[in-house]
Amino acid sequence: MIIQILGGVAALVAAMAGAVAIRSKYDASDPYKVKLGDTWLPTFERSEIPFEHQHDNKTTLPFMAGAVIDIEGDGRECVFLGGGRSQQDGLFRFNGTAFVAVEAHGIDKADGVATMGANVLDTDGNGLDDLILLRTDGIWLYKNQGGRFVGEKLDAAMPDDTIPLGVTVADLNGNGHFDMFVSGYIRSDLVEGQSIFNKPGYGGTSQLFLNNGDNTFTNATKSSGLELTHNTFVAVFIDVDDSGRHDLIVAHDTGHVRTWRNLGDGQFEPVKNPNSETYAYPMGIAVGDYDGDGKVDFFFSNVGSTPPNFMIRGDLRDDQESNWKWLLFKNQGDFKFTDEAVATKLADYEFGWGAVFADFNLNGREDLVVSENFVNLPPHKVPALRLPCRLLIQTENGEFAAVGKEAGVVNRRFSIAPLVADFNGNGRPDIVHVNLAGRSVAFLSKPGRGTSLKVRLPNTVAFSGAKVMVTDDTGKTQSKWLVHGEGMSSECSPILIFGLAENKAVRVEVQRVGGSVESFDGPFEGGMLDLKSTLR
Repeated sequence: MIIQILGGVAALVAAMAGAVAIRSKYDASDPYKVKLGDTWLPTFERSEIPFEHQHDNKTTLPFMAGAVIDIEGDGRECVFLGGGRSQQDGLFRFNGTAFVAVEAHGIDKADGVATMGANVLDTDGNGLDDLILLRTDGIWLYKNQGGRFVGEKLDAAMPDDTIPLGVTVADLNGNGHFDMFVSGYIRSDLVEGQSIFNKPGYGGTSQLFLNNGDNTFTNATKSSGLELTHNTFVAVFIDVDDSGRHDLIVAHDTGHVRTWRNLGDGQFEPVKNPNSETYAYPMGIAVGDYDGDGKVDFFFSNVGSTPPNFMIRGDLRDDQESNWKWLLFKNQGDFKFTDEAVATKLADYEFGWGAVFADFNLNGREDLVVSENFVNLPPHKVPALRLPCRLLIQTENGEFAAVGKEAGVVNRRFSIAPLVADFNGNGRPDIVHVNLAGRSVAFLSKPGRGTSLKVRLPNTVAFSGAKVMVTDDTGKTQSKWLVHGEGMSSECSPILIFGLAENKAVRVEVQRVGGSVESFDGPFEGGMLDLKSTLR
């Protein structure tokens, strides 16, 4: 009888595994097949980055840092990649032909420590980008001394059971120094499962650290109303409702998207959103004005169509509603959102991680790039069953078309986050997929239709969350934000790229959070409007 039972269980497990494999085989197909029509197709060429992340799945959470950083202050941006426990971090520059390692950079770490997340900020206002690194041993600040970095561990301790994964920065207390909300996840040795929704007290605890003015910090998590024990992937500070204050958007694993309104007195209050009443696995956050109405919108990746429902409902009760689809929060104003993922043909894709909005074809509409593949998902251990990582171009009717194969952007490695910057200097966004347990890879944009204007602000905390508005000679105005922490455990370029189609930019306005609007009149003939030294 026991043998019969065990045999039956084995058969059931095999059948379940087979079902998952069959599901995965067809998972990478396009669920919508949206036609581009007259929408321009950007194209890219592949460039391998000589850094193969060494992930220790037994001792480390399946995440790694990636960031774009200008180490010399000259506008030439490099790629920073966090190392696993048995390797150093890497820094790479595109030399016009390939990505090559930058040597003797000073960003070193102890053996047995993994770098999980990164943020880039000019913390001391000297015009050089510094690095905030989140590691398994704590939070580190690496000051840029002219291309070489000197590091110090910050006195901003996470709870003993929590690993820092991501950080977003803003000046919340008005003292001119960077404050941090650090997304925390439970230590790998304490993980009890990947689908725990209801167990009280389970998970890591994110922290809000207020800078005392000297890069020492006061923990304000509890006093601000943000104390919550729940595994968290990523968060961003951004002024959602044009109140002049940094609000907070948070993606919680096995939970909800949480939208926190900054009340202006050191307090945050939770505000309901389309995901508040349903359970999901919101992971990456993309920030941008996808519909061109001047208000900031948010995309959230999710587990999507990849895992069967029986694998991911975990301890959810029958009365608890779930939603595994991708989410797109349209900002209706006054801190109200609607989920437009179905209407824009984004909802029904697969397992996603980090995500970034950018205008890849320079036609003035935000497109989307999403990282995919999970190193701990059995079907994804088979290369043929892995996902392509999605490049989605927004068409003229506001729908998103999957064009990765046609554009030359297919990455079947384990991407944690996409990085976006103009590495080859042609005025068009390039993509780097930060790959876990494998080599990272860049996709460099080829020449194509359309022109652009790049806008460079000081990368200081005074401009964290700043809104930049560019008006072209047809009267159309686009809005982008200098936001820290978009994606997942990562940081994209602070240089904002505005696609102008075949028009010219005639006016640029910069609105700081809680500050005045500064205007610059053109016309601008493309290239870059460098306000790094003009604005303070």
